[in-house]
Amino acid sequence: MPVVMFSEVAGCVPGGVNVGIILGGDGSVAVIDTGLNESNAKKTLKTIAAELNRPVTRILTTHAHADHFGGNATVVKRTGADVWAPPVDEAVLRYPILQPSLLFAGADPPPDLRGGFLLADASPVDHVITESRIEFEGVAIDVVPLYGHSPGQIGFLVDGIFFCADVVLPESVLAKYRIPYLYSVRDHLQALDRAETIEHRQVVPGHGAPSENILPAVALNRALVLDVLEKVPELCREPKTAESVFHAVLEAFDAPITDAPVYYLLHPTIHAFLSELATRGEVVGEVVDRRMVWRRAKGAREAGQPVETGG
Repeated sequence: MPVVMFSEVAGCVPGGVNVGIILGGDGSVAVIDTGLNESNAKKTLKTIAAELNRPVTRILTTHAHADHFGGNATVVKRTGADVWAPPVDEAVLRYPILQPSLLFAGADPPPDLRGGFLLADASPVDHVITESRIEFEGVAIDVVPLYGHSPGQIGFLVDGIFFCADVVLPESVLAKYRIPYLYSVRDHLQALDRAETIEHRQVVPGHGAPSENILPAVALNRALVLDVLEKVPELCREPKTAESVFHAVLEAFDAPITDAPVYYLLHPTIHAFLSELATRGEVVGEVVDRRMVWRRAKGAREAGQPVETGG
């Protein structure tokens, strides 16, 4: 895909993962994420060389999911670019086995979880991004906290162009998987609230077509999360194990489980919802007969009552 520029300094290379482009004042390029693997990275580098004739000197990583940083190692090997990444997530860049391990209850992951979609090549990390604003060769970049989809996910605002990572997923992805992967429901709802406040003239999501307005996507993604938050306590009127809650939610939302990676991506997501609902006092987890079971808390909010958005 060709480079698409939205301003004099910011654009992207569209694809399965949109790779952001920032043009530095010294003639160099920073990329935002690198795609899934070596093949994606090579295509991006070839496009940048052919269309911009500029060297890539920095990688800004939004979060530590393999489809976003899987090309880091290749880009670093071919260009020597520095890698910048957010706190917590940076550990997964350096030790990619952490991602499939965390999905598999913290244990050594089986072969089904060691494919390229979940297990990327290790990436160096030269700078952990803790600043609210960073600079790339004369270009100011605002760092936008968008935690929730991962522990430390961040977005970048450059010249009015909002690279929003996976804080919103396109309707096509939500239609396919029904429920998005989440690490923290509360953080994700707060990230959606924050995304609404970012003034922008163009939004570039991690997946899906860029657009001029993030608000419709925020509304769609928020509505889905609130639907799940409302459904889970109803499913826990009778005590259930987390596995039973998981299966009931999948059935309620008609979520397709086609293989082990899809299963294990959604499995911790249900725990994220249980954690949030337990924090709100709407469900209670307790050990019964050597099993952890979850039940609706006494006096919990009834279905149809407003659900807190976390903002």
